[in-house]
Amino acid sequence: MKKLTALLFVCFFTATAFAEGPFKFAISESVKYDDNIYLTENDKKSSFISSTHLFADYLSQIPNSSLKVGLGANVGYNAYSENASKNNYFNAGAKAFIENQYFRFSEKFIYTSEQVNNELTDRSDRINNDVALSIRTSREKTFSVGLVASDVYDRYMRNDKSGLNRNRFNIGAQIFYNISPRTSIFVEDVVSTIHYETNTYNDSNQNSVALGVEGNITEKITGVAKISYDYRDYKKDNTDKAHLLGYMVSLTYKPLQTNSFSLMGRRAYEETTFVNNRYYVSTLVNLLATQKLTQKLDVSLLLSYENMNYPNRIVDDFRVDDFYAVKPSINYKFMECLIGGLWYKYKTKHSNVAADYTDNTVGLDVKFMF
Repeated sequence: MKKLTALLFVCFFTATAFAEGPFKFAISESVKYDDNIYLTENDKKSSFISSTHLFADYLSQIPNSSLKVGLGANVGYNAYSENASKNNYFNAGAKAFIENQYFRFSEKFIYTSEQVNNELTDRSDRINNDVALSIRTSREKTFSVGLVASDVYDRYMRNDKSGLNRNRFNIGAQIFYNISPRTSIFVEDVVSTIHYETNTYNDSNQNSVALGVEGNITEKITGVAKISYDYRDYKKDNTDKAHLLGYMVSLTYKPLQTNSFSLMGRRAYEETTFVNNRYYVSTLVNLLATQKLTQKLDVSLLLSYENMNYPNRIVDDFRVDDFYAVKPSINYKFMECLIGGLWYKYKTKHSNVAADYTDNTVGLDVKFMF
């Protein structure tokens, strides 16, 4: 993995040397109040949180080619009024890509203490590195083929989370029926293998066969949607082999120039080491509505729901968790280089096994670009 990451960035910086374009920088400051920072129902702790982030981005066309190259990096510090020595943390990220309409090679790296998903409410220092490759032969011909591959590495710094340290490698083939250069129906078959560093009992293989559509689905709807059949088997004690009818949706509907509706959803396996469960099934739906009120003022509303279903009994019951969230926000563009936003988020958890909780957060964001 380290050798692949180093090679990838050598490729990106070599390509950047031949490209022409400026770096863009930004600084953001977010001040928020959270009434339940540990996401518990009993003994709630509230805190003011100040988050300061620096961003650098580069995007350019490589001369005499169809390739675009992009680089980005960010670093931030998050300061808490509640138990600062325990809660304060740094986070950082880096991303890079080379692409044209038939090819994309990318890497994204994250170092953070933010919770990775709704199952892990405790914050824990972790890193995530995602390298991805996609190739497609054509968009103009009636039929074309594609190749997808990725390698995703997750590592947690705390010893009590080390059982989740893992590497997932995916590779698959696609066949496209191109209705037009901008719209395609496709089938794909992706094979995955997951290897854990210490918890090899959870090592598994997975096969996912999917049917989907992508591009300009209608005149005003763009994105991708697919339905899949996923089969997973384990290398040790395969009694937990599983079958799942999954889906992935990422669609944007733009009826007018001043508003839009985005739907994001998925149903898929998620890794866990909870009691006698090796995985849980996550069903997630997000709906985002935005409305531009004036040239400088816009509002948005995010609605979110997630169901987490664990397959194996815990004593006498199966664990099922439901999460609901709503986040209205208002944003104002003071000038081309200065944007401000005010938002509120309500989140609640309902579970038949784990403790329920509610969380209210209100924040003010300012971003300056130069």
